Amino acid sequence: MQPIRLGLVGYGKIARDQHVPAINANPAFQLVSVATQGPPCAAVANFHSLGELLENGPHVDAIAFCTPPQGRFALVQQALAAGKHVLVEKPPCATLGEAMALVTQAEVQGVSGLFAWHSRYAPGIEAARDWLATRTPRSVQIDWKEDVRKWHPGQAWIWQPGGLGVFDPGINALSIATHLLKLPLFVESAELRVPGNCQSPIAASVKMSDAHHLDVRAEFDFDHGHEELWSIEIRCAEGILRLDNGGALLSIDGVHQAVSNEGEYAAVYRHFQQLIGNKASDLDLQPLRLVADSFFVGSRTPVEPFYD
Repeated sequence: MQPIRLGLVGYGKIARDQHVPAINANPAFQLVSVATQGPPCAAVANFHSLGELLENGPHVDAIAFCTPPQGRFALVQQALAAGKHVLVEKPPCATLGEAMALVTQAEVQGVSGLFAWHSRYAPGIEAARDWLATRTPRSVQIDWKEDVRKWHPGQAWIWQPGGLGVFDPGINALSIATHLLKLPLFVESAELRVPGNCQSPIAASVKMSDAHHLDVRAEFDFDHGHEELWSIEIRCAEGILRLDNGGALLSIDGVHQAVSNEGEYAAVYRHFQQLIGNKASDLDLQPLRLVADSFFVGSRTPVEPFYD
């Protein structure tokens, strides 16, 4: 069976560290071309733009997008119009409206699409979801704190309009929460702490709930220090579930549980392969909607300027 011939648009840190190794390890895919304005990717055809890749490069069946969310909408539109399956890194677009338009276009074109909320594929997530399926959550506490200088050094786009600031990592936690909980979440209030020289928040506190008034609180910090704190604790009537290390570790009532050995991006590409084979899509908008609503209802608190 012929592998799925894949093009990659954007060849920054995430593409180099996560996407390319996962693609190369999956025999269902063959990476044949890359569009990048930076250093080239070895052993494949490189182009300066998606247009050049589509016009002059080897044939591709699917395209994975690893560019910043600002400006990504037009690129994904172009790929969909060319009849390509698409995998789109999180967050899928700079606005909710753009992402909604891509959902519609993928359906019209009859191709498969995946908004790759990679944290949903962390090793402990499915076991956590299985346990929660028969439990009654009472409260949820999310703490998602890391050092932007470590994970996004020199990436100024994060602080520009559409860059999301602390919600760039925070949306990972929201993607997990919306995957685990049965009912949709809604933002009740938010405090966005914005450096004086930035357009996006460096920290945020968000209060959410569902139709049954579940108490969900999230603390996000992008200037936390070198040791990350990526945890979600769900207190249920029947016990306490806790995910740590971004979902890699799972404990129930303080007892560590066995989890999958598969890495996040390996699972992402396996899922993408299955979607293409089944002529299906997975284009969930819930995490992006929660971020958009946080900006919509949130109060903005000025804090000291941020320097990388």
